[in-house]
Amino acid sequence: MNTQPNIQNWNSPEALLDIVQRIQAPLSSIMEANNKAAQQIFGTSEKQSVAKITLENSQKIADLIAEVIKSTTTQVAEEKEPLIFELYRNNPHIQAMCSQEMDPKRISKTDKAWLRELEQVVFNEVQPDQLSLFALAFEVSVSERQLHRNIKKFLKLTPNKYIRILKLHKAKQLLEEYAYRTISEVSYAVGFSDAHYFSNLFYKQYGQMPKDLLPT
Repeated sequence: MNTQPNIQNWNSPEALLDIVQRIQAPLSSIMEANNKAAQQIFGTSEKQSVAKITLENSQKIADLIAEVIKSTTTQVAEEKEPLIFELYRNNPHIQAMCSQEMDPKRISKTDKAWLRELEQVVFNEVQPDQLSLFALAFEVSVSERQLHRNIKKFLKLTPNKYIRILKLHKAKQLLEEYAYRTISEVSYAVGFSDAHYFSNLFYKQYGQMPKDLLPT
């Protein structure tokens, strides 16, 4: 039997979010019960006053919890590191693509936020095969030259390699989710018109062919 105590880091925003979410459900039950009670009271004004005060204050607490959840969720999202760092740590093939070692500790919060924004632009592009470096730079408010510099500086990659890594990661997710029936469909979905070329790049990044991830 595990006798180790469950140690919680109460300084983290995740801990605060967990607390308010635990409070939210029982408070909702209390509010619902009091609301029904208030509707059924036809007795003295004193009873009506007690029910009204209980209901109003419960609502105030619920509103406060909603505000805390909103602000804390935003804070957690802002502190989340860019996905590229996780991909780099877990994949030696990606590490080999970099000219030097990535070091997230040497990247400021502002620059990490910029990298998260950059990732979202790449992932959300409706037609990834038409995602030019000029368009990508425009979306994240830098010049094309600055885009090259930033990606090289922070990630030790060229922009094309960076975009390719994210595209192939998305392809791997689609394959694992069985979102498409064929390699050609997956390839096209992430912006590769040549399925054979896509498969070769996928193998170089993951050490396995994409067809191996399709359902048999």
